[in-house]
Amino acid sequence: MDRKRVARVISAATRLPLIAVPLFLLVGVAVDGVAGILWGALCILLTSGLSLLYLLYLIRSGRVADPGRIEQGERTGPLRVVAGLHAGAWVLVALLDGPAELRAVLLSYALATAAFALLTPFSKISLHAAGVAGAGVCLAWIFGPWGAVAFLVLPAVAWARLTLARHTPLELLLGTLVGGGLTTLAFFVTVS
Repeated sequence: MDRKRVARVISAATRLPLIAVPLFLLVGVAVDGVAGILWGALCILLTSGLSLLYLLYLIRSGRVADPGRIEQGERTGPLRVVAGLHAGAWVLVALLDGPAELRAVLLSYALATAAFALLTPFSKISLHAAGVAGAGVCLAWIFGPWGAVAFLVLPAVAWARLTLARHTPLELLLGTLVGGGLTTLAFFVTVS
Protein backbone atom coordinates (compact mmCIF):
# COMPACT_ATOMS: atom_id res chain seq x y z
CA MET A 1 0.00 0.00 0.00
CA ASP A 2 1.45 3.37 -0.94
CA ARG A 3 1.92 6.21 1.54
CA LYS A 4 -0.71 8.53 0.04
CA ARG A 5 -3.35 5.83 0.09
CA VAL A 6 -2.67 5.11 3.77
CA ALA A 7 -2.75 8.86 4.47
CA ARG A 8 -6.13 9.17 2.72
CA VAL A 9 -7.55 6.29 4.79
CA ILE A 10 -6.31 7.86 8.04
CA SER A 11 -7.71 11.26 7.01
CA ALA A 12 -11.08 9.80 6.06
CA ALA A 13 -11.34 7.90 9.35
CA THR A 14 -10.54 10.96 11.47
CA ARG A 15 -13.01 13.46 10.05
CA LEU A 16 -14.88 15.27 12.83
CA PRO A 17 -18.37 13.91 12.07
CA LEU A 18 -17.01 10.35 12.12
CA ILE A 19 -15.10 10.83 15.38
CA ALA A 20 -18.25 12.23 17.00
CA VAL A 21 -20.29 9.06 16.54
CA PRO A 22 -18.29 6.69 18.77
CA LEU A 23 -17.33 9.56 21.08
CA PHE A 24 -20.92 10.50 21.94
CA LEU A 25 -21.93 6.85 22.35
CA LEU A 26 -18.94 6.00 24.57
CA VAL A 27 -19.46 9.05 26.76
CA GLY A 28 -23.20 8.45 26.93
CA VAL A 29 -22.84 4.83 28.03
CA ALA A 30 -20.06 5.66 30.49
CA VAL A 31 -22.04 8.34 32.29
CA ASP A 32 -25.65 7.17 31.97
CA GLY A 33 -25.70 3.49 30.98
CA VAL A 34 -28.35 2.42 28.49
CA ALA A 35 -30.12 5.79 28.68
CA GLY A 36 -26.81 7.33 27.71
CA ILE A 37 -27.02 5.59 24.33
CA LEU A 38 -30.19 7.59 23.62
CA TRP A 39 -28.56 10.81 24.78
CA GLY A 40 -25.53 10.02 22.64
CA ALA A 41 -27.75 9.29 19.63
CA LEU A 42 -29.52 12.63 20.09
CA CYS A 43 -26.15 14.41 20.20
CA ILE A 44 -25.03 12.59 17.03
CA LEU A 45 -28.22 13.58 15.22
CA LEU A 46 -27.93 17.22 16.29
CA THR A 47 -24.23 17.55 15.43
CA SER A 48 -22.91 15.12 12.84
CA GLY A 49 -26.32 14.43 11.33
CA LEU A 50 -27.30 18.05 10.78
CA SER A 51 -23.74 19.01 9.78
CA LEU A 52 -23.66 16.30 7.10
CA LEU A 53 -27.08 17.39 5.79
CA TYR A 54 -25.76 20.94 5.58
CA LEU A 55 -22.66 19.72 3.73
CA LEU A 56 -24.90 17.86 1.28
CA TYR A 57 -26.80 21.11 0.71
CA LEU A 58 -23.53 22.98 0.09
CA ILE A 59 -22.41 20.36 -2.44
CA ARG A 60 -25.72 20.30 -4.31
CA SER A 61 -25.90 24.09 -4.43
CA GLY A 62 -22.34 24.29 -5.78
CA ARG A 63 -21.04 26.31 -2.84
CA VAL A 64 -18.49 23.61 -2.04
CA ALA A 65 -16.69 22.00 -4.97
CA ASP A 66 -14.92 19.11 -3.23
CA PRO A 67 -16.25 17.98 0.18
CA GLY A 68 -13.02 16.09 0.84
CA ARG A 69 -10.98 19.23 0.37
CA ILE A 70 -12.87 22.37 1.28
CA GLU A 71 -10.68 25.31 0.38
CA GLN A 72 -9.80 27.92 2.99
CA GLY A 73 -11.97 30.56 1.31
CA GLU A 74 -15.00 28.21 1.39
CA ARG A 75 -14.68 27.31 5.07
CA THR A 76 -15.67 30.36 7.12
CA GLY A 77 -19.39 30.51 6.31
CA PRO A 78 -20.02 26.78 6.77
CA LEU A 79 -18.01 26.79 10.00
CA ARG A 80 -20.22 29.58 11.36
CA VAL A 81 -23.35 27.58 10.53
CA VAL A 82 -21.95 24.40 12.07
CA ALA A 83 -20.90 26.34 15.20
CA GLY A 84 -24.49 27.55 15.44
CA LEU A 85 -25.81 23.98 15.05
CA HIS A 86 -23.51 22.79 17.82
CA ALA A 87 -24.46 25.68 20.09
CA GLY A 88 -28.13 24.94 19.47
CA ALA A 89 -27.54 21.26 20.29
CA TRP A 90 -25.81 22.27 23.52
CA VAL A 91 -28.75 24.50 24.50
CA LEU A 92 -31.32 21.79 23.70
CA VAL A 93 -29.49 19.05 25.60
CA ALA A 94 -28.99 21.45 28.54
CA LEU A 95 -32.72 22.33 28.55
CA LEU A 96 -33.54 18.61 28.49
CA ASP A 97 -31.13 18.15 31.45
CA GLY A 98 -28.86 15.78 29.56
CA PRO A 99 -25.72 14.38 31.17
CA ALA A 100 -23.15 17.06 32.01
CA GLU A 101 -20.37 15.19 30.20
CA LEU A 102 -22.34 15.13 26.94
CA ARG A 103 -23.13 18.82 27.37
CA ALA A 104 -19.38 19.39 27.79
CA VAL A 105 -18.67 17.59 24.50
CA LEU A 106 -21.34 19.67 22.74
CA LEU A 107 -19.96 22.87 24.25
CA SER A 108 -16.44 21.94 23.16
CA TYR A 109 -17.67 21.39 19.59
CA ALA A 110 -19.49 24.73 19.60
CA LEU A 111 -16.48 26.62 21.00
CA ALA A 112 -13.93 24.92 18.75
CA THR A 113 -16.01 25.37 15.60
CA ALA A 114 -16.54 29.05 16.40
CA ALA A 115 -12.76 29.39 16.93
CA PHE A 116 -12.14 27.69 13.57
CA ALA A 117 -14.46 30.18 11.89
CA LEU A 118 -12.59 33.09 13.50
CA LEU A 119 -9.12 31.71 12.67
CA THR A 120 -9.81 30.43 9.14
CA PRO A 121 -9.20 33.77 7.39
CA PHE A 122 -5.69 33.73 8.89
CA SER A 123 -4.82 30.02 8.89
CA LYS A 124 -6.14 26.77 7.44
CA ILE A 125 -6.19 25.27 10.93
CA SER A 126 -6.35 21.46 10.97
CA LEU A 127 -9.83 20.31 11.90
CA HIS A 128 -8.57 16.72 11.89
CA ALA A 129 -5.93 17.48 14.54
CA ALA A 130 -8.45 19.50 16.54
CA GLY A 131 -10.99 16.69 16.47
CA VAL A 132 -8.53 14.02 17.58
CA ALA A 133 -7.05 16.26 20.31
CA GLY A 134 -10.53 17.18 21.57
CA ALA A 135 -11.62 13.53 21.58
CA GLY A 136 -8.44 12.64 23.46
CA VAL A 137 -9.13 15.23 26.15
CA CYS A 138 -12.74 14.07 26.43
CA LEU A 139 -11.84 10.38 26.69
CA ALA A 140 -9.06 11.11 29.20
CA TRP A 141 -11.50 13.15 31.31
CA ILE A 142 -14.09 10.35 31.28
CA PHE A 143 -11.89 7.23 31.36
CA GLY A 144 -8.64 8.51 32.89
CA PRO A 145 -5.35 7.04 31.63
CA TRP A 146 -7.15 4.47 29.46
CA GLY A 147 -8.90 7.27 27.61
CA ALA A 148 -5.64 9.15 27.14
CA VAL A 149 -4.55 6.35 24.79
CA ALA A 150 -6.61 8.23 22.16
CA PHE A 151 -3.80 10.79 21.95
CA LEU A 152 -1.70 8.13 20.20
CA VAL A 153 -3.77 8.79 17.07
CA LEU A 154 -2.44 12.38 16.81
CA PRO A 155 0.95 11.52 15.23
CA ALA A 156 -0.76 9.39 12.57
CA VAL A 157 -3.16 12.23 11.76
CA ALA A 158 -0.31 14.73 11.56
CA TRP A 159 1.66 12.40 9.27
CA ALA A 160 -1.38 11.83 7.04
CA ARG A 161 -2.25 15.52 6.71
CA LEU A 162 1.39 16.41 5.96
CA THR A 163 1.74 13.56 3.48
CA LEU A 164 -1.35 14.77 1.63
CA ALA A 165 0.00 18.35 1.74
CA ARG A 166 -3.23 19.55 3.33
CA HIS A 167 -1.60 21.33 6.28
CA THR A 168 1.63 22.77 7.56
CA PRO A 169 3.10 21.74 10.93
CA LEU A 170 1.90 25.07 12.38
CA GLU A 171 -1.69 24.44 11.20
CA LEU A 172 -1.58 20.98 12.79
CA LEU A 173 -0.24 22.43 16.03
CA LEU A 174 -2.93 25.14 16.06
CA GLY A 175 -5.61 22.52 15.49
CA THR A 176 -4.28 20.40 18.33
CA LEU A 177 -4.12 23.37 20.71
CA VAL A 178 -7.56 24.74 19.81
CA GLY A 179 -9.30 21.36 19.89
CA GLY A 180 -7.59 20.14 23.05
CA GLY A 181 -7.66 23.50 24.84
CA LEU A 182 -11.31 24.31 24.22
CA THR A 183 -12.38 20.78 25.12
CA THR A 184 -10.49 21.12 28.40
CA LEU A 185 -12.23 24.45 29.02
CA ALA A 186 -15.65 23.00 28.19
CA PHE A 187 -15.19 20.08 30.58
CA PHE A 188 -13.78 22.30 33.32
CA VAL A 189 -16.75 24.70 33.06
CA THR A 190 -19.46 22.06 32.64
CA VAL A 191 -18.37 19.04 34.68
CA SER A 192 -16.16 20.42 37.47
